[in-house]
Amino acid sequence: MIDKMQYYHGAAIVSLLENDNLSIKKKGNSGYIISENLFVFLKYTTKARTPWRFNFDQEEIDRCLKMASEYKNIALGLICGGDGVCGLGWSDVFSILGDKPGWISAQRKHNESYSVAGSIGRLKRKIPVGRWSNIFSETLIHN
Repeated sequence: MIDKMQYYHGAAIVSLLENDNLSIKKKGNSGYIISENLFVFLKYTTKARTPWRFNFDQEEIDRCLKMASEYKNIALGLICGGDGVCGLGWSDVFSILGDKPGWISAQRKHNESYSVAGSIGRLKRKIPVGRWSNIFSETLIHN
C-alpha cells in the first residue's frame, strides 16, 4: 500500500521533474533538495474542496528556519488534495506565518488562482495554479 505522504509528495515532485532544468538531489525532513540551490518543504491535505488549511508546529518552523540558513532558496508546496500545488517562496511564507506556530490557508474558485492567508497576514496577490512547476525560477526571482 502506498503511504499517503508518498502519494501526495510524489504528485508535487513529478511536476518539478517535468522541468528539464531541475533535478532532485536528496530527500530531507519533509522536503527535498532540488538542483543543489533550492529546498522544497511540502505539506499536504487530503481534503477534497477549498479552503485547504495547513498547520505548522514549532518543529516545522524551526526546520524551515534552519533550511533558510543552509540554502539560498526555499519554497513551500501546499498540496491541496487533488486540486493542485500552491507554491510559495520563503519570503511569502514568512510574511503570513512568521516564526511562530500557526497556519496557512489556500483557497480558490474554479479556474482562478489561489488566495493565500496565514495566522499573521494575507498575501496581496494571488498565486497562479501553474506556478508550482516553475517554482525554482520564481523563487530565484522573488527571494
